[in-house]
Amino acid sequence: MIIPNKGKNTLDAQQIKTTPDPFEPFHIAQGYKVGNLLFTSGQASIDKQGNILGVGDFDAQAELAFQNLNEILTLGGSNLERVIKVTIYLTDMTNFEKVVALRKRFFKPPYPADTTIEVTSLALPELEIEIEAVALIGGNLIEAFS
Repeated sequence: MIIPNKGKNTLDAQQIKTTPDPFEPFHIAQGYKVGNLLFTSGQASIDKQGNILGVGDFDAQAELAFQNLNEILTLGGSNLERVIKVTIYLTDMTNFEKVVALRKRFFKPPYPADTTIEVTSLALPELEIEIEAVALIGGNLIEAFS
C-alpha cells in the first residue's frame, strides 16, 4: 500500500509498505516513491510475519527475495522489468553464477545497472542474499545505441 500523499509537492517521498510490514520492528521503511522513481530497502527471504524462510538453501532464499522485491515494486506502481539499478548482497560469492541466471530470469533488456557485493553477514545471520533496487514508475527504459 502507498501511504497517501498529504503534500502538494511532486517530489514528496511516499512510503510504500505491505500489511503486515515485517520491517516495522526494525524501524525500516520497505520503500519510497519519489517523483517517477521508486527506492526499495533490501529485500530478503523474510515472510510477512518476519520469519526467515529457506535457511541453508540459497536458491529458495533468492527466489523469495526477488518475489518480495517485486511485491514492493508493484505496490509502488512499478515492477522488476522497470528496475534501473540493483544492488545484490551475497554472503558467498560462489553463488554469483546463480545470481547471473536470476538476473536473466527476473529482469528484461535493457538490464539494470548492478552492483554485487560479498559481505561477511547480513542483518540476520541466516540470510544469504539481500536485494535493493531503484525502479522507474513512469517513463520508458531505452536501450543504448551506438
